[in-house]
Amino acid sequence: MTSPKLSTPSLAANLKPLLHGRGERVTVQDIIDRTEVTGGLAPVLFVLTLPVLLPLPPGLSMVMALPLLLVAPQMIVGRTDLWLPRKLAGQSVARGKVQKTFTRIIPWIEAMEKVVHPRLTFLTGRIGASVAGVACTLMAVVLVLPIPFANVLPALTVCILTLGLTRRDGLTVLAGFGLLALSAVLAAWGLHWARLALHALMRMI
Repeated sequence: MTSPKLSTPSLAANLKPLLHGRGERVTVQDIIDRTEVTGGLAPVLFVLTLPVLLPLPPGLSMVMALPLLLVAPQMIVGRTDLWLPRKLAGQSVARGKVQKTFTRIIPWIEAMEKVVHPRLTFLTGRIGASVAGVACTLMAVVLVLPIPFANVLPALTVCILTLGLTRRDGLTVLAGFGLLALSAVLAAWGLHWARLALHALMRMI
C-alpha cells in the first residue's frame, strides 16, 4: 500500500529543476509553472511568503509582501492557475539569483514536507481553500501596512495555511487558523499602540 506521505506531490522536488536549468535568466512564469505543478495557488503563495519571514527592514518586508495581494484573492474565487499580467509574467530574473534563493529555501521545504502529510483532507478541498484564501488575503493586508510588531506572525500564518493546503493536511490548516486568531489579536494590539503614539505626537505639535 502506498504511504500517505507519498500521495501528495513534493513542492521541493518540483522546484529543484530551477537549480539546474539552462539559460542565463528565468522568467516569472517559469517559476510559477514549476510551483503550480504541486497543486494550485497554495504552493505559489507559500513560496512567495517565505522571504517575508526573513529578518528584513520593515520597508522592504512590506514591499515583498505586495505579491501576496495578487495571489491570495485568486484563491478565494477558486482559481487553480495564477493569473498574471502578461508583462509581469514575462519578466525575468538572473538564474544565479534564482539558484541562490531556492538553494536556501528548498532544504526548509523538504524538512517541513517530512512531517506534513495528508490528514483531515476534507478541510483542504475547494471550500477550505477559499476560506484559507480569505484568511491569507487579510494577513497580506496586515503585512503591507506599517503596523508595529505585526509582521512575522501574519507571514507565518500564511505559510502554515498554504503548506497545509499544498500537502492536503487539514491538521496543519487548523493550526494556521489558530495562528490567524493570534495574529488578529497582535495586529489589534499594534494598531492600538500606534494610535496612542499618534495622539501623543499630535499633542506635542
